[in-house]
Amino acid sequence: MPIRHLALLLLVALLAGPAAAQQAPQAQQDRADPAWLTADQVRTVLRARGYTELGGLTREGDSYKVTDAIRYGEKVPMLRIDALTGQPREMPPLTEGQARGLLQERGYTSVEELGREGDLIRLRARQGDTPVELRVNALTGALVR
Repeated sequence: MPIRHLALLLLVALLAGPAAAQQAPQAQQDRADPAWLTADQVRTVLRARGYTELGGLTREGDSYKVTDAIRYGEKVPMLRIDALTGQPREMPPLTEGQARGLLQERGYTSVEELGREGDLIRLRARQGDTPVELRVNALTGALVR
Protein backbone atom coordinates (compact mmCIF):
# COMPACT_ATOMS: atom_id res chain seq x y z
CA MET A 1 0.00 0.00 0.00
CA PRO A 2 2.70 2.60 0.82
CA ILE A 3 4.35 1.98 -2.59
CA ARG A 4 1.01 2.63 -4.26
CA HIS A 5 0.67 6.00 -2.42
CA LEU A 6 4.24 6.92 -3.34
CA ALA A 7 3.57 6.15 -6.99
CA LEU A 8 0.38 8.23 -6.91
CA LEU A 9 2.21 11.19 -5.34
CA LEU A 10 4.96 10.93 -7.95
CA LEU A 11 2.38 10.89 -10.74
CA VAL A 12 0.63 13.99 -9.32
CA ALA A 13 3.95 15.81 -9.00
CA LEU A 14 4.90 14.99 -12.58
CA LEU A 15 1.56 16.18 -13.94
CA ALA A 16 1.50 19.33 -11.80
CA GLY A 17 5.06 20.33 -12.76
CA PRO A 18 4.27 21.71 -16.25
CA ALA A 19 1.20 23.57 -14.96
CA ALA A 20 3.24 25.21 -12.18
CA ALA A 21 5.97 26.13 -14.66
CA GLN A 22 3.41 27.85 -16.91
CA GLN A 23 2.15 29.92 -13.98
CA ALA A 24 5.63 30.97 -12.80
CA PRO A 25 6.27 33.60 -15.54
CA GLN A 26 2.93 35.29 -14.75
CA ALA A 27 3.78 35.39 -11.05
CA GLN A 28 7.15 36.95 -11.87
CA GLN A 29 5.50 39.58 -14.08
CA ASP A 30 3.08 40.54 -11.31
CA ARG A 31 5.88 40.91 -8.76
CA ALA A 32 8.06 44.03 -8.92
CA ASP A 33 11.68 43.59 -9.93
CA PRO A 34 13.76 44.04 -6.76
CA ALA A 35 16.11 46.40 -8.65
CA TRP A 36 13.29 48.85 -9.46
CA LEU A 37 13.25 52.09 -7.52
CA THR A 38 10.43 52.86 -5.14
CA ALA A 39 8.24 55.90 -5.72
CA ASP A 40 10.10 57.74 -2.92
CA GLN A 41 13.45 56.99 -4.55
CA VAL A 42 12.17 58.28 -7.91
CA ARG A 43 11.04 61.51 -6.21
CA THR A 44 14.52 61.91 -4.69
CA VAL A 45 16.24 61.45 -8.08
CA LEU A 46 13.88 63.91 -9.77
CA ARG A 47 14.35 66.55 -7.05
CA ALA A 48 18.11 66.26 -7.54
CA ARG A 49 17.52 67.02 -11.23
CA GLY A 50 15.54 70.20 -10.48
CA TYR A 51 11.98 68.85 -10.42
CA THR A 52 9.57 69.98 -7.70
CA GLU A 53 5.86 69.76 -6.95
CA LEU A 54 5.71 66.21 -8.30
CA GLY A 55 2.16 64.94 -8.66
CA GLY A 56 0.42 61.94 -10.12
CA LEU A 57 3.37 59.53 -9.71
CA THR A 58 2.16 56.08 -10.76
CA ARG A 59 3.91 52.87 -11.78
CA GLU A 60 3.24 51.48 -15.29
CA GLY A 61 5.29 48.38 -16.13
CA ASP A 62 8.99 49.26 -16.15
CA SER A 63 8.27 52.99 -15.92
CA TYR A 64 6.80 55.56 -13.62
CA LYS A 65 4.48 58.24 -14.99
CA VAL A 66 4.49 61.75 -13.51
CA THR A 67 1.53 63.84 -14.63
CA ASP A 68 2.42 67.08 -12.81
CA ALA A 69 5.87 68.55 -12.22
CA ILE A 70 7.77 71.81 -12.20
CA ARG A 71 11.40 71.99 -13.27
CA TYR A 72 13.39 75.03 -12.17
CA GLY A 73 10.23 77.10 -11.86
CA GLU A 74 8.41 76.05 -15.07
CA LYS A 75 5.66 73.46 -15.47
CA VAL A 76 6.71 70.53 -17.64
CA PRO A 77 4.60 68.06 -19.65
CA MET A 78 3.98 64.52 -18.43
CA LEU A 79 7.16 62.57 -17.71
CA ARG A 80 7.95 58.88 -18.17
CA ILE A 81 10.62 57.76 -15.71
CA ASP A 82 12.79 54.63 -16.00
CA ALA A 83 11.97 52.45 -12.95
CA LEU A 84 15.57 51.17 -12.76
CA THR A 85 17.44 54.48 -12.92
CA GLY A 86 14.88 57.15 -12.00
CA GLN A 87 15.91 59.14 -15.08
CA PRO A 88 13.33 60.61 -17.45
CA ARG A 89 13.05 58.51 -20.62
CA GLU A 90 12.74 61.68 -22.68
CA MET A 91 13.89 64.96 -21.26
CA PRO A 92 13.58 68.13 -23.31
CA PRO A 93 16.45 70.60 -23.00
CA LEU A 94 16.22 73.35 -20.42
CA THR A 95 14.55 76.57 -21.48
CA GLU A 96 16.17 79.93 -20.79
CA GLY A 97 13.70 80.45 -17.93
CA GLN A 98 14.62 77.09 -16.40
CA ALA A 99 18.34 77.93 -16.68
CA ARG A 100 17.64 81.23 -14.88
CA GLY A 101 15.74 79.33 -12.16
CA LEU A 102 18.62 76.85 -11.82
CA LEU A 103 21.09 79.69 -11.17
CA GLN A 104 18.75 81.38 -8.70
CA GLU A 105 18.38 78.10 -6.78
CA ARG A 106 22.17 77.96 -6.56
CA GLY A 107 22.40 81.42 -5.01
CA TYR A 108 23.02 83.66 -8.02
CA THR A 109 21.16 86.98 -8.16
CA SER A 110 20.28 89.49 -10.90
CA VAL A 111 20.21 86.69 -13.46
CA GLU A 112 19.64 87.79 -17.06
CA GLU A 113 19.57 85.76 -20.22
CA LEU A 114 22.05 86.65 -22.97
CA GLY A 115 21.00 84.06 -25.57
CA ARG A 116 21.83 80.58 -26.80
CA GLU A 117 24.84 79.05 -28.49
CA GLY A 118 23.65 75.63 -29.62
CA ASP A 119 22.95 73.62 -26.44
CA LEU A 120 24.50 76.29 -24.20
CA ILE A 121 22.39 79.03 -22.62
CA ARG A 122 24.38 82.20 -21.90
CA LEU A 123 23.51 84.15 -18.75
CA ARG A 124 24.84 87.07 -16.75
CA ALA A 125 24.41 87.09 -12.97
CA ARG A 126 25.91 88.16 -9.68
CA GLN A 127 27.57 85.81 -7.24
CA GLY A 128 27.61 87.88 -4.08
CA ASP A 129 29.06 91.22 -5.23
CA THR A 130 30.87 89.72 -8.23
CA PRO A 131 29.36 89.90 -11.72
CA VAL A 132 29.80 86.64 -13.66
CA GLU A 133 28.93 85.33 -17.09
CA LEU A 134 27.91 81.70 -17.19
CA ARG A 135 26.75 79.13 -19.65
CA VAL A 136 24.34 76.34 -18.75
CA ASN A 137 24.31 73.16 -20.78
CA ALA A 138 20.63 72.86 -21.71
CA LEU A 139 20.87 69.06 -22.01
CA THR A 140 22.53 68.34 -18.65
CA GLY A 141 22.03 71.47 -16.50
CA ALA A 142 25.79 71.66 -15.95
CA LEU A 143 27.31 75.12 -15.40
CA VAL A 144 30.20 76.25 -17.60
CA ARG A 145 32.12 79.40 -16.74
